[in-house]
Amino acid sequence: MEDIVEVIGVEHLKIILSSLTPEEIVRPAYENWQAGIRTGHTVLNLENGMVYGLGIEFNQLPLADNIYIELFTIESHEDPIDEEEFFSENEYEEFLDFSSSDPSEYVPDIITEFCEIKGIDEDMRKIGLLAYNFEKVEQANYNMWETAILNKYYDAIYEDHNPFMFSQNSY
Repeated sequence: MEDIVEVIGVEHLKIILSSLTPEEIVRPAYENWQAGIRTGHTVLNLENGMVYGLGIEFNQLPLADNIYIELFTIESHEDPIDEEEFFSENEYEEFLDFSSSDPSEYVPDIITEFCEIKGIDEDMRKIGLLAYNFEKVEQANYNMWETAILNKYYDAIYEDHNPFMFSQNSY
C-alpha cells in the first residue's frame, strides 16, 4: 500500500520563493555548513512549505521521511568566500601584513583571529557576501532560477517527471 503525502501546490511554492530574500536562502546553508566535515543545504519542505537548514556529513544519508527540495548548497570541501573577496582592499592589505607577521607557519583560524582584533563580524559578513553572490549569479534571471526550482519540485513529486516537459516557455 502506498503512502499518500500532500505537498504544497505550485502557486504556493511560487509565493514562498518570491517572498524569500537572498539572505534567507543562504543563511540556513551557511549555519549548517562546516568546512571539510558537513555540507550545508537550505531546503524547502514540500509538505509544509517551511524553509530550513540541513547539514549532511560525508557518507550520511539525508532525511528520507521528508519531501524537500534544495534551494542552496555549500559543499563541505569548498570555502564559499575567499580572503580577497571577504576583505575590503585596505583590510586585505592589513590582513596580509598580519598573517605574514605571525611567527607560526600554520594558524587554522587566522581570518577569525584577525576579525576579532578588528571587530569584524565574520559570520554576518560571509552571509552578506553569500547573499550578494547568490542574488548576482543564481537569481540574476529570476525566471530561470524559479524554473530550475520548479523542475526540482516536479522531480520530487513525480517519479516519472520529464524535465523537458516544463521549460521556461511553458505557462
